[in-house]
Amino acid sequence: MGYKVHLTETCEEGTPHLITHVETRPGPVANAEVTAPVHQALQDKGLLPRQHLVDTGYLDAKLPVSTQQDFGLDLVDPTREDYRWQAQKNTGYAVQHFQINWEQRQATCPQGKTSIS
Repeated sequence: MGYKVHLTETCEEGTPHLITHVETRPGPVANAEVTAPVHQALQDKGLLPRQHLVDTGYLDAKLPVSTQQDFGLDLVDPTREDYRWQAQKNTGYAVQHFQINWEQRQATCPQGKTSIS
């Protein structure tokens, strides 16, 4: 079985980039499963950043909230392109056409209809 090595480094402007943590896991382990243990290790070392920049593989739907609650840091990742057929074929409404009200947990389509789930 192969292994993956996950490196965490500093990226402050004007300072050297230093590796602050190395995490090794078996290859089949999803990258997103490594994010919380890395944060715990950084916290244990007193090296937890205010913001952690990650690749999309290190993120799942729950991590931005749990990371804020558990570690008080913002998880920042690149946004994935909309791969759904509506966006690809330019027919129907794609994600960017909706207005999101995060507090009320609702989405509104361009015709003004609000989501029910």
